[in-house]
Amino acid sequence: MKLKNGIDLDTIVPENELEEEIIADFKAGRTKEVVTRCPPEPSGYFYIGHAKAWTINFETAQKFGGKTYLRMDDTNPLKEEGEFAESYLQDLAWLGFTPEKMIYASEAYFDDIYKIAEQMIMDGKAYVCELSAEEVSATRGSLTEPGKESPYRNRTPEENLRLFRAMRDGKFEDGKATLRAKIDMAHPNMNMRDPVMYRVLRAEHYKLGNKWCIYPAYDFAHPMEDALEGVTYSLCDKGFQDHRPIYEWFIENGWKKPFAPKQREFSRVVIENVLTGKRYLKQLVKGGYVSGWDDPRFVTLVALRRRGYTPKAIKDFVKSVGWGSVIEVSVPYSALEHYVREDLNKIATRAMVVLDPLKVVITNFNGKSEEIEIENNPNDESAGKHKALFGREIFIEKEDFSENPPPKYNRLVEGGIVRLKGAYIIKCNKVVKDKNGNIDHLECEYLPNTKSGDDTSGIKCKGTIHFVSADNCFKVTIREFKNLIKEEYKFPAKSLADGVKIEDMLEPNSLTERTALAENFLKDAKVEDKFQFMRKGYYCVDKDSTDQNLVFNSTISLKDGFKVPQK
Repeated sequence: MKLKNGIDLDTIVPENELEEEIIADFKAGRTKEVVTRCPPEPSGYFYIGHAKAWTINFETAQKFGGKTYLRMDDTNPLKEEGEFAESYLQDLAWLGFTPEKMIYASEAYFDDIYKIAEQMIMDGKAYVCELSAEEVSATRGSLTEPGKESPYRNRTPEENLRLFRAMRDGKFEDGKATLRAKIDMAHPNMNMRDPVMYRVLRAEHYKLGNKWCIYPAYDFAHPMEDALEGVTYSLCDKGFQDHRPIYEWFIENGWKKPFAPKQREFSRVVIENVLTGKRYLKQLVKGGYVSGWDDPRFVTLVALRRRGYTPKAIKDFVKSVGWGSVIEVSVPYSALEHYVREDLNKIATRAMVVLDPLKVVITNFNGKSEEIEIENNPNDESAGKHKALFGREIFIEKEDFSENPPPKYNRLVEGGIVRLKGAYIIKCNKVVKDKNGNIDHLECEYLPNTKSGDDTSGIKCKGTIHFVSADNCFKVTIREFKNLIKEEYKFPAKSLADGVKIEDMLEPNSLTERTALAENFLKDAKVEDKFQFMRKGYYCVDKDSTDQNLVFNSTISLKDGFKVPQK
């Protein structure tokens, strides 16, 4: 079966139950195209959990030749800011997703949603209720007891319409009236017990100003916006599963047209030991515990980007979690790091950076420093090479020399040899110490005819270490990170729900800085450029860098014990 866009439906292999349903809908004539949407509420920066939603929405539509809209669900003026809306567009572009168009619900749909509400009133499906929020809550009942009907429930449609227009015209104070759907106060799903459709709320909207003093509730706005937009599959996480009946009720009683949208849910992804809820992250930002929404210790998308994570790694990670059939899928943070490491290994430029320098004097080397070549990426021949220098004075890592080496130590010891990356084999002849007995520097000699790529010496050397030459290095700032949340708080949101204070959960030394020595070729590095510091890890240039001080964020270590689960 060929679709109108030319895609052969019979060649598509479904990867989850949603795709199976879509194929069945096409074949049965229940749908004509796949239209999905991303409906963020612009109340905070998005984190990695949203990347799963975006990936599912965009890639599902793309697979069937459909389209995806970006819709700002800006129905709550108390929470929303234009700054957040702009960040979503940047996040999407960074991930490689391009929406069919961007829509602000407030501008595009508020008038139509209001008209639908009026029609539902005249159909006897909605009524104006003057119970307070506390009184409504008291009459909702419980999971084992039915609720009580509002005393205002049986007003005539004409009376309800008059009162609803009075709400719109500002004749009710905030909290003094709501429009409620007339469903069933004894329904086993408490979301169906006459939910609120509109509430009176005098607050300046970041796009509409004071045009409206009533705003639609999410459970009502959500299906109506989807329907007005032409969405065919409204995809959301399983936290909304209990809301699907009310979604379908509003579609049936408010929209009442064929080819209506379907809500379908996928599992949430929960990463252990990290905070993801916007209200928690906002608390940390406002409390000054972090530098902002893009602090590299966060898992907001802007923070992961700043840390040096790649779009491909993030998408590979969320796809590895799968569609899911339960509310939460708990994965260790190392699962995300695995995909970051896998991608960076292929694309990151190699560089020699000494984090903890120990000076070495090559006593038998005199004259001008000698040029050597370093591969930019051994996994990519097209990446080429860069020039470095070997000279009389160099710096190695302190840990690459030992006076009391452990077993199988293949680095430098007094009287021993080691190869310098891209250069020569050197031999340590003397350890020079200061008056306090600490090592000041090493005196070494280089062995002729041992240069990398041109070694004719026949000397066997087990260890290779990196280095920088004194006349080919400069100082840089390195930022190292630990998890923001202490390890004992495996599920921090649950701990907060149990009454633990957020400040007590924070790792006290989650950010440290040090000065390192880097090859001069890194002076040309730009913000977000990614490097593998040989034998150390992956690092990314931070936005705080200046002409006088280049700052690198530690992205991830070189190795980890995480094993990808076998399917």
